[in-house]
Amino acid sequence: MKKLVIVLAAAMFAAGTSANAQGLSSLLKSVTGSSTAANTVTSLVRAYTGVTDAVSLPGSWTYAAPAVSLEGSSTVANVAGTAAASQVEEKMNEYLSKVGIKAGAVSFVFNEDLSFTCTVKNVPLNGTWKTLNDGASVQLQFGKTMKYLSMTGALQSSAEGCDMLFEASKFLTFLKSALSAVGGSSSSVSTISSLASNYSGMKMGFSLSKK
Repeated sequence: MKKLVIVLAAAMFAAGTSANAQGLSSLLKSVTGSSTAANTVTSLVRAYTGVTDAVSLPGSWTYAAPAVSLEGSSTVANVAGTAAASQVEEKMNEYLSKVGIKAGAVSFVFNEDLSFTCTVKNVPLNGTWKTLNDGASVQLQFGKTMKYLSMTGALQSSAEGCDMLFEASKFLTFLKSALSAVGGSSSSVSTISSLASNYSGMKMGFSLSKK
């Protein structure tokens, strides 16, 4: 046990609170020979630091582009879905740009105390956040300005930073509420809604880059 405590303390000191939880899990497993102990510590690290296997949320993030996911039941369907998703992303980017939601115009700041601020066209929208499902998803709970909207979506790493993907209907509700809060038109949201209705299981969200 003493050896475990020493190794754990050394690992946390060397890596800090942004340590990669999976790497720590592997280290503990090699020391203890127990995957149960390793998994327990991994879960604790994720719960208290907001760290997933690939994404550490605390910090400042900038909206880069819309993110879309179309799920299929086979490899062929997934390949086709990826191509279609790219087309939908291009359309979404076109429509959202018309109402001022474009790269750099939206940002997120996730704080260590699990509060966050989403700024849309210089208007701050506050709330709280937490990771769920062992870090595979994130829950955003907005405040009064956004009518206490709660959104739970998948959290995935990307080449630029991370993607947050929500059920299309929930993401469209966010867009309508956000545009209403900042005094923007929601006409483009209706167009995106029509686009989403053509695809079953569509998820929409943000592609974010870390500052």
